[in-house]
This record gives sequence, structure tokens and C-alpha cells, in this order.
Amino acid sequence: MRNLSTFSVKVRKGKVELTVPEHVPAFSKKKFLKRQALDPRTFVVLGDNETALAAIDALRTNFTGRIVVVPSSNYGAFENVGIMRKQLGPLSKNQCYLVEDDYLDRANIDIIRGTIDRIAVEQQMLKIKGMRAPIRFDKLLVAWGAHRNKLSKNYSNVHYIEDRFSHAKLHNELLRAKKIVVMGNTLEAFQVAQSTREYLDALGYYEVRIVLMSTESSEARTALGAGLERFLGRQLREQRITY
Repeated sequence: MRNLSTFSVKVRKGKVELTVPEHVPAFSKKKFLKRQALDPRTFVVLGDNETALAAIDALRTNFTGRIVVVPSSNYGAFENVGIMRKQLGPLSKNQCYLVEDDYLDRANIDIIRGTIDRIAVEQQMLKIKGMRAPIRFDKLLVAWGAHRNKLSKNYSNVHYIEDRFSHAKLHNELLRAKKIVVMGNTLEAFQVAQSTREYLDALGYYEVRIVLMSTESSEARTALGAGLERFLGRQLREQRITY
């Protein structure tokens, strides 16, 4: 979400030529359009995942009205769940978030936390529980994303990677386990199983058994084919993971 440094690239006679200056500039903070009091429009974004963040970023570079974000998670801080699946060990604060601390302030975004009571699309109105005045909008974007399946009951030894707190609890619990079962039919489940093995091996916990339990219609097979699924299965076995 930052402005990345870019350089000249050319292809000559089958070779890629890259021109890089001696001093490579660091990431530059994006310059946002200032919100204008003369612009009466309000754009509401529901959600705090990567999709919502991309929408906010795109809006504030083209839109001078009010932008309101209603987070959908418990913390609503645009946490980087992707890195939490790749790295099961302790993470620094900078790794846990997709943007800098002052990102929303610089973009002049209004954050309203709460549970949505009602959305009246025709009246262009959003009601938050506990708030007397509704939020009136010109445009509304629903960017909640997908919700993972959960078991019908909560168990002390069943964990979900949802935010930095659940991630911290999980990597502490892994050190006590003798057998770990990763459940899921997405490519993320493959990634979590491999990340778990890498983390435990790095700490010398070689004897812990890891099992990846998927369904017959795994995402690897339906999206990429049975051949790739077999290849991933071989990779898992080489890493001492039962699939």
C-alpha cells in the first residue's frame, strides 16, 4: 500500500537490463488528497481486510468527500493475517499490520466501531447499535470478505488464526503438542501445515506429528488440478506431514 521505488527495465536480445541508482530511495509515504469541506459526499466502507484497504487507498487518491470505515473484526486494525499463516513464531508489531500506524489519520478516514443494526439502502442510511444518529451515505461498499467455517462448539485445544492475539496463543500451544491436526481444504491450510513444521523444526521439536486433514474437493485439486495436488502431497510427505 506504499509507494514503491521503480526503475527502468528493458529486454535486449533475451536479457533483462535493470538500471538502478547508487542510492535506492526508501518507501515513500503516499500523498493523499485532502478532504474538502465543499464536497458533501460520504462513502462508507464495511470491513477491514485487504479489499477494504485497497478501496480506501484508491478512494482517497481520487475522492475529496468523507470516508467512513466500519470494521468487521474485533480489533479493526487491518491486521496481516497472511504473514500469521506463514510464520507461526513470534511476530513484531510491524509485521502484524498491513499499514503504518498513522495511515488512517493521514488519509483522513473516520473509523466507527460497533455492530451494524440495519442498512437501509433505499434511504441511504446505516444504523449502528448504541448510536442515536444514523450514518447517511452516498455510496456503500461491503468488503467483509469470506468467513471461515468453525466448529459448532468452542474447545480449548482448537484454534483459529484470526488476529495477533489468537496467533500468539497458538504458537505457545504448539510447543506443548505431540500431535497437531490442521483442518481445511484451501491452499492456506497447506501453508499453515508447512509453516507449523518449519517453526517446530527450527526449535528442535522434530518428533511432533503433523496431519493435514482436507476434503476430497480440496482447493488444490479443483482450482489447479489433481496433478498439482499429488505434487503438493509429495512435498508434505517429504516434510514429514501426513496428508
